[in-house]
Amino acid sequence: MEKKPAHSILIVDDDPLNVKLLETFLSKDYKILKAYSGEDALSIIGMEEVDLVLLDIMMPGIDGYEVCRRIKSSRSTQFIQVVMITALSSRDDRIMGLEAGADEFLVKPIDRIEVITRVKTLLNSKELYDELISERDRAQDYLDISGCMIVAFDSDGTVKLANKKCCHVLGYEESELIGKNWVRDIVPPEDRDGVSSVFSNVVKGNIDEVSVFENSVLTKNGEKRIIHWNNAYMRDSDGNIIGTLSSGSDVTEERMATMRLKASEEKFRILFENAADAIIIFDTDCNIIDVNSVAFDMLGYKEDELLKMSRHDLVAPASYGTCDEKVADVMDDKCNRFEITYMKKDGTLIPVEMGVRVIEYNGISALLSNVRDVSERKNSEKVLKESEQKFRLLAENANDVIWTLDKSGRFNYTSPSVFKLRGYTPDEVAEQTFDEIFPPEHKNTVIGAIARFYEKLEAGAGNYSEKFEIEQYHKDGHRVWTETVANPVYDDEGNFQFFLGVSRDISERKRAEEEIDHYTEELAKKNEELKSLDRMKDEFISNLSHELKTPLISIKGYSELVHDEVLGPLNSRQKNAMKTVLDKYDHLSFLMDSLIYMSIVKSGKVHYRLDPIRVVDSLNKVIDYFKFQSQDKALILLIDIEDDLPLIKGDVEYMPYLFRAIIDNAIKFSQSGSEVLISAFSEDDKVHITVTDSGIGIPKHELPNIFRRFYQVDGSMSRRYGGSGLGLYVSKTIAEIHNGEIWVESDEGKGTTVHVRFPIFRS
Repeated sequence: MEKKPAHSILIVDDDPLNVKLLETFLSKDYKILKAYSGEDALSIIGMEEVDLVLLDIMMPGIDGYEVCRRIKSSRSTQFIQVVMITALSSRDDRIMGLEAGADEFLVKPIDRIEVITRVKTLLNSKELYDELISERDRAQDYLDISGCMIVAFDSDGTVKLANKKCCHVLGYEESELIGKNWVRDIVPPEDRDGVSSVFSNVVKGNIDEVSVFENSVLTKNGEKRIIHWNNAYMRDSDGNIIGTLSSGSDVTEERMATMRLKASEEKFRILFENAADAIIIFDTDCNIIDVNSVAFDMLGYKEDELLKMSRHDLVAPASYGTCDEKVADVMDDKCNRFEITYMKKDGTLIPVEMGVRVIEYNGISALLSNVRDVSERKNSEKVLKESEQKFRLLAENANDVIWTLDKSGRFNYTSPSVFKLRGYTPDEVAEQTFDEIFPPEHKNTVIGAIARFYEKLEAGAGNYSEKFEIEQYHKDGHRVWTETVANPVYDDEGNFQFFLGVSRDISERKRAEEEIDHYTEELAKKNEELKSLDRMKDEFISNLSHELKTPLISIKGYSELVHDEVLGPLNSRQKNAMKTVLDKYDHLSFLMDSLIYMSIVKSGKVHYRLDPIRVVDSLNKVIDYFKFQSQDKALILLIDIEDDLPLIKGDVEYMPYLFRAIIDNAIKFSQSGSEVLISAFSEDDKVHITVTDSGIGIPKHELPNIFRRFYQVDGSMSRRYGGSGLGLYVSKTIAEIHNGEIWVESDEGKGTTVHVRFPIFRS
């Protein structure tokens, strides 16, 4: 039987004669595959098992260099031997072939013996390499079926080999792990120094110090695992240490369980030693086997004394039977909490509450007992009982209705006075719903108050009460107005228990309030009528002032014609008489202007035009107006106005009104021959004006009133000096409109200074 060829050779050349020639050389000993282009060659290699390729370089389409490059770049074909056959024999051509991955070169024309020799040599090499690969794969299989992680490192800690278990634990593909620096890429920062020390000791031959080691590693997704390693060194053929071989087991769960157990034991011991209650552990024979320090203090014994005692040494004789019965129930899992009486070392009896459960302690069954001294609670219960008796005595004799409302909205206690309020007994009230007690609109008030309480409770507001007025149904059908105050009641641990409230009959007060509301409505109507009359008065004054102004203008005009002797000469008495007429006109005109201004201010119809102005212009205008009056009284007008006063923002029409009343008062109330000083100066970003006289002054107690409308310090003064009481009111109103301020300083009998101050205009 003919022997089947051991190897397959692919001949690739675009010249069929060359392919035929090579086939003739090799077909006797090898299986021959043929391709006439680079594309065909790659297709055959993808489908057939090929051991060696004889590859022509110069081909149309994909040339030999590219075919070789693709063969060598693929993981599945990189070990196929490639012999390039070419007529090109330059050094650069060979370099290009080597860069593409060629294993050998043959130069055309081809010698048969050379071809056969080269092919045989390359295939022998491939057989040896295949055997080596096979051995490697078998070794890898052994490593992969191992139940532990196996990793090989070079002397720098770079991964050279990793089995499947290692890849599985770390979550990497083998190709991802190979080449990684183990310390930098796999070990968490806190363990890197230790692992680096392991590698360093292995390379130095100090294997005994690090043959067993444990550290954490990071998986691909960042999870931390704990690995227990067994380490050995690897040597080359000369016996030199070249790296580390480590086998490891993932002990994460085991270590975590140990840590949890240790933490649990530590936590138990911390709780045991720091518990607020006494903790005593008994064995099943009721001998004490452990005890915390609270028990020493509570019972008055030392630790070594307690550890020699049993349960019956602690329990008061009268409680022996109860204690034995309860312990038996605990063993049968029927109960685990009860109260008995203990006896201290000095013989004092103390009531205790015990919580008992069966546990495993140091490998044996035991009884864990929490023992709490409830002496204070018992005393509190006694005090509470006495307090409840006092409360009930107070509630049952009070005129107001005292009640408690539970969480479900039921009145679980109502004092007997509810019968007087609503005609129902406390037992009847306990059976009633909100719909039977409150009219619909008032039931919503109660429900809203309860809802607000729970909102406050969730927000942490414990001290909270509600006070509201509601109607309740009387048994005979009529409604009763009540005032109710409700407060929440909490237990010792701060948990809400119920509402405690007091309800009082306020029917009489409500009737009185209704009458007051009726009277209030009537007063409001009368007040509106008065306001209407006041508006009518203001309108009348305004209209009257306007009507009077018209003839006054004519009177002034003709009086000036007579006074100035335009209509004929006058003697001195006639001249003085006409001057008096003109003075009185000025006074009457000022009064009319004040009334008109006051009227439009009150109606809200006044319109100011605030522009940058020189306050000195308004002052000079008023000073000129009063020069004749001052001369008649032989007054000395002193003017002290700072040069280049800053501008203010004001109304040129109304600003003179402000100064007219002030200067008029200064002249009016000054003695003949005295001085009136008018000053203006800048001060702290403001313009300050003062008018000072040495007249009669103003009493201190009258100063707060002088800017009120129609106010006069003394009625007799108005008759003596004249005036309407409007001047300073108008001045203050205009000052405030200009963002200014006005005030008076005065000493009775010595004189008065009026201050006015405005902010400086800033453009």
